[in-house]
Amino acid sequence: MKFFLAIILLIVSTLSNGQRQGNIWYFGIKAGIDFSSGVPVAIYNGKTGTDVPLGNNQEGTSTISDSGGNLLFYTGGQTIWNRNHNVMPNGNGIMGGVSSTQSSIIVPKPGTNNLFFVFTSDEFQNYSLPRIPKGYRYSVVDMCQDSGKGDVLVSQKNVLLLDSSTEKLAACEDRLGDGYWILGHKMFSSKFYTWHLTSTGLSTPIVSDIGTFHGRSTYNSNLASGSAQGQIKFNPLGTKIALALGNYDPAIIDIFDFNNSTGVVSNFCHIAIDSLLSKRSYGVEFSPDGSKLYAGVSGGMGGLFLYQFDLSTGDCNSIAASAIKIYQPGISNSITGMQLAPNNKIYIVAQSDYLGCINSPNMLGMAANFTDSALLLSPGKNAYTLPAFIAGYKYHNKIACDTTKYPPAIDSLCRLDIQTKVFPNPFNNVLFVDKKNTTCKVTLSIYNMLGQLILQGKIINDGHNEITLADFSAGIYYYKFISNGNTLLSGKILKQ
Repeated sequence: MKFFLAIILLIVSTLSNGQRQGNIWYFGIKAGIDFSSGVPVAIYNGKTGTDVPLGNNQEGTSTISDSGGNLLFYTGGQTIWNRNHNVMPNGNGIMGGVSSTQSSIIVPKPGTNNLFFVFTSDEFQNYSLPRIPKGYRYSVVDMCQDSGKGDVLVSQKNVLLLDSSTEKLAACEDRLGDGYWILGHKMFSSKFYTWHLTSTGLSTPIVSDIGTFHGRSTYNSNLASGSAQGQIKFNPLGTKIALALGNYDPAIIDIFDFNNSTGVVSNFCHIAIDSLLSKRSYGVEFSPDGSKLYAGVSGGMGGLFLYQFDLSTGDCNSIAASAIKIYQPGISNSITGMQLAPNNKIYIVAQSDYLGCINSPNMLGMAANFTDSALLLSPGKNAYTLPAFIAGYKYHNKIACDTTKYPPAIDSLCRLDIQTKVFPNPFNNVLFVDKKNTTCKVTLSIYNMLGQLILQGKIINDGHNEITLADFSAGIYYYKFISNGNTLLSGKILKQ
């Protein structure tokens, strides 16, 4: 059987421009994913987890790219790194909790392309002296500072929003599409707080007192921390909320309606997923069309489970009754943090070295097609959860600032003048790469269909590169030209 070589200079994506802000993920311990080519590829150049105190784990993170999918910066809640993976000026000492489920989320300020709010949440501790709770806070990054690499504004760093927070933090676009809602939950209360971010700044909070009290376990008052933990998510339209209570015995999720005009939370639906001994919930996520909700259960007797709920069934009792176990992992696996990706699949922390994936999350039951080893991260490692993004990837930011004001960065020069040819068509055992002279050094990386890196090497400037691939099996492979940590060019090749 013959295969035909298809070289794609810039792979055409079916995603909207707004979704490119979520093309790059950094999370866990130096783990990452690049969705730029349309196929998720593991990357290892991030710094998350490297600033974690001994004995702790990096949980929540957040990343942001521009409308072209180019990395701007990322954070684990305590440090903000720029696109070159260096700490931003004033980027240390950010007051997000290193082990907070959703330690941070990055939201662009409407009406600007260079200003970004980094919202943070504290990790749960027993709030007693000498420790003072950090609560919900925000810091502002100006991407037009430090020669276009970004700077945390000292006058707007760690600004307090609420003195007592759970580890839950999310954001969605407002109904008019010209602002965002930032959502949190106050600790030791049943109160949701929402802040409206518009071009004029951040509003005073809207408070909705509804749902489960966060600050004690329903069945064990000594497990107060459980109700602080667990993800909270908006559906892609910003009209529904789901949260994992992090509670033991039983595992609990709560579902609400959200008014994205007023910021009010309403219509409480409480579901005890599993009442087996010492069960708990942590991760939740909506399907791209909003018709399904996924929740994981771990711990205790009876194994671990991934549940699907059909939100189209009607009232709360019907939703609870629609629960389907679509996966029961082995004892060495887990089901924790979840995140809808730009490719409309849901990725889940399922193993230390691998991400699981719900490949068809809009489909009912087993047709959702979950696999627990969809993407190998090694040498990166998982750590409970995945980066936080605005619901539905409805970002407004474009290019961060007027780059003509600054000397062009080396990766910008490479992007402008790279001229590369990959041939023949088709190829057997040898692939050729011709590259004209550029201002930067370029590395070629080749990945298999699982996104695993199988070959990497430098490309000769202004030369003819001969690459022997005799050991490759027939099939489809993906390539990327990378310089200074940035993807310059990507495409697909086929071996006959």
